[in-house]
Amino acid sequence: MLPLPTTEDLRHLSAFDGDSVAAWRLNTELLQLRYGSVGLALLYRGGDATVHLVALSAPDGNVLLDATDPFAELGVAPRLPAVRALLDDQTWRGAPDGLWQASLLGQLLPCETAIVLPLFAEGQAAHALVFALHDQHPLRIADLQLLQVLANLYGAYFSGALDRRDLSERSRLAESEIKDLADVQRQLLPDNLQIRGASYAVHYQPSLTAGGDYYDLVRLSHRVREDYPVDWPDTFGLLIADVSGHGAGAAMEAVQFDAILRTYRGDEGEGPAGALTYANRYYFSRRSRGHFMTALGLLYAPHEGQFRICNAGHLPPIRRRAGRVDRLDIGSDIPIGILREHRYANASVAAEPGDWVVLYTDGIVEARSSAGVEFGIERLMTIIEAGAEHPVVLRDAILGALFAHQEGDVGRDDQTLIVVRIEPPGVDGCLSAA
Repeated sequence: MLPLPTTEDLRHLSAFDGDSVAAWRLNTELLQLRYGSVGLALLYRGGDATVHLVALSAPDGNVLLDATDPFAELGVAPRLPAVRALLDDQTWRGAPDGLWQASLLGQLLPCETAIVLPLFAEGQAAHALVFALHDQHPLRIADLQLLQVLANLYGAYFSGALDRRDLSERSRLAESEIKDLADVQRQLLPDNLQIRGASYAVHYQPSLTAGGDYYDLVRLSHRVREDYPVDWPDTFGLLIADVSGHGAGAAMEAVQFDAILRTYRGDEGEGPAGALTYANRYYFSRRSRGHFMTALGLLYAPHEGQFRICNAGHLPPIRRRAGRVDRLDIGSDIPIGILREHRYANASVAAEPGDWVVLYTDGIVEARSSAGVEFGIERLMTIIEAGAEHPVVLRDAILGALFAHQEGDVGRDDQTLIVVRIEPPGVDGCLSAA
């Protein structure tokens, strides 16, 4: 009776996590431990039906050819043009003919009886396991169908372990590439920019390694006038955007959006509407992008006493003035990436020293608890109204409540939060970006 694998054999197989060479050596060890002196060979059939010898072990257990090239991709697996194997995916047992005996396989692994067992994966048999037996070996009379099942049992364990190892390596490489993209993305964000007459604090956290949220903060005093007085508060622009989707694809769209904005020279009209009109036109490419993005641009002009705001489908900012909180809901235009020649418009809102303004992406207000309850705009406005007197304190108060609500410091969506306070005259600005 054909001995079947023992529990200990299966334990060894299930724990296997090596490469193809280690797989072949373990295969040799277990089969010869269970079935005695057996010569073993692994054959591979290429796309042109040529057969290659990719691994071989002598009956004494000595490995003569390691499985360094199991798919004949490296060019080191010798061809076996005369070997009858893998031609019809059928189990075969018999005496090797003269051509087989004269081949490299016959020379390295002489035998009286050969058994060829196709190893099936994904409905096809690209590999076959060969048993080379002497005249008295009990496997010569073993049931071929049982041998076929046995060979595929071993093969399934090994191929599964190798697939997991390959998947792990591919995942590691993909994670490394996405991390590189995330590093590039973060390098494009503002680097502790000092704004005269304003303080701010930022929280930026992708849900994955890289994400589709984007923000920028720029001083624009020099664009107002070349001799902008050094004792005036700065004119500055603030932009927040959110690409549809998550992960590397959305991150790449955000990076390209940044590249477009950096070529803008102010010739599409005043304020944020001009920048968004320009960015929208060149956001389109020769083919459909498959993404759109919401964006909100805000320009603070202290010499005019106003915010100029352009909202391209984004959530409206929240303002706190003299202890009262309201949403600067000027109306929402269409997102970036919908109509190529669309022109955006600004709205003006009164601004004065002491005002606070909070910008955020939907990952903040749509963050859910384990019970499925959203964090919500009302909760956000209540925290803002509570009266924190420094942007960092207010940011941290919002984040403390948010993290407790979603039970962690990383949400299911990208999360960006920007808190800005317009300082009274004589108060220097301060900042905190995270």
